[in-house]
Amino acid sequence: MTFEQAAVLVESASELLTLGNRLETIAHALAEAGEPQAHYQPLVEATGQVGTAMRGIFDALEAAHADGGGPFHES
Repeated sequence: MTFEQAAVLVESASELLTLGNRLETIAHALAEAGEPQAHYQPLVEATGQVGTAMRGIFDALEAAHADGGGPFHES
């Protein structure tokens, strides 16, 4: 994996974290407003999917580090 590829993955993880936080905030606000669970449950589930995607990114970065014997190589 090149440094540029790793940078894209890290940026993607950051964007996913922001999205997950927004989804969680909205779901909590709906719950606190007394909305039925059916209205915010899809947001809760999406937050879990965001977490799974982030784990995939971290796994890819870890695997690239392990396979390369060093942090990253130049392209």
